[in-house]
Amino acid sequence: MLLWDEMHAYNAVHIARVPTPLEAVRLRAVLAKVLEERGLTGLRIDAKAYEFRGGAAVIDLAVCDDGADVRETLRAETERQINLRFDHAGEFTPFRFFAVPDGDSFWLGTAYFHAIADADPIVRLACDFVAEYGGATAKRGRLNCGPARGRRAPSRLSMWLRKLFTLPAQFRGMRRAIRPGCTDSTDFANALELFTLGSTELAALITAGKRLDVTVNDLLLALLMWSFAPLCEAARRDGRDQISLGCIVNARRDLGTEGGDSFGLVLGGFSIACGIAETADLSKLARSIAAQTRRYKSGGLHLANALEMGLVLRLMSLFSTNQRRRFYPKNYPLWGGLTNMNLTKLPVNAVAVPPSATVQPSDYLRAVSTGPVTPLVLSVTTFGKGVNLSMSYRTSVYSREEISAVRERFTAAVRGLEVAV
Repeated sequence: MLLWDEMHAYNAVHIARVPTPLEAVRLRAVLAKVLEERGLTGLRIDAKAYEFRGGAAVIDLAVCDDGADVRETLRAETERQINLRFDHAGEFTPFRFFAVPDGDSFWLGTAYFHAIADADPIVRLACDFVAEYGGATAKRGRLNCGPARGRRAPSRLSMWLRKLFTLPAQFRGMRRAIRPGCTDSTDFANALELFTLGSTELAALITAGKRLDVTVNDLLLALLMWSFAPLCEAARRDGRDQISLGCIVNARRDLGTEGGDSFGLVLGGFSIACGIAETADLSKLARSIAAQTRRYKSGGLHLANALEMGLVLRLMSLFSTNQRRRFYPKNYPLWGGLTNMNLTKLPVNAVAVPPSATVQPSDYLRAVSTGPVTPLVLSVTTFGKGVNLSMSYRTSVYSREEISAVRERFTAAVRGLEVAV
């Protein structure tokens, strides 16, 4: 991941709405207290390992209160954070924070160096911040920041052998994938769009998934691929007729490490590809993607992407910086990726909470840097009765007008699911 960080800021941002007024001085003290108690300060990281050495937390907190539209302020500050690299020379605190007042509540943004953790422990950390700010003053223990040890981890050797056998076909498939264009391979700047789907759209997603016998995640991938189809058709060349997308999945449930005090990066992933002709029928497209997803998950191949990534990163370590920047667009011609998280039931904080305390966020959204592998990431966060979405994208690959068209096509398709499928 440090090789990635040489090319672009490898960050993620979680934003929790805190249903109580902002007091910046108190918030700063809360952030420091929780990070210190959880043992998430004094990070030292190198190419082989990382270690939290503890000590006083250095809190970088920006209060964004310029009177502008709250939603636009959130978008602009999140966009700034996913583009702002952490300086990881020596010991550092791998978190930055921002607060955006919103009437009698405020939004608390946590930007973090993505190499240290996936979304699951960050959600729990955000809940810790909100609980502490709401009056939960019990002392918290240190998190387990070592490698996650799963109770249901499949045999690593057998899983990796299966992955090795599939790699040739995967690479051949990538040679048929349409490549998105890029105006500057050295420019990894990200832009960001935020949008929401209401309870009606969420219900339509769930109902359509059940009717088609696919997961909501499969349906979201189908909707994203369908939304990209006009751009892909325009970029189509002889011999390349497929659209390819990536999907990042939380591997904690599969490995038996969900919940608890585990802090670290535990992710799986896979890519799917469909012929551009398949995008003409959304229902068939969703079922085709679902079949590919089941093949990956039934063999545990979505958990073995660490092998593929390790091989690629070992190869990239031999390249110059410019060669690394060109490697993924040439060999992994993905148009976008999906990260999907359901927060209908937030983690319960194991602390003593006064009955009057506000202990959980009242809303939640996420965003992540795109990086070299995929030029767009759709981050989907289901919360309460709606869905919060962000689209981060490389501006050297997509224009704002193109992304607006993709977003509008996506939302229109969701709202028309009853007709479309």
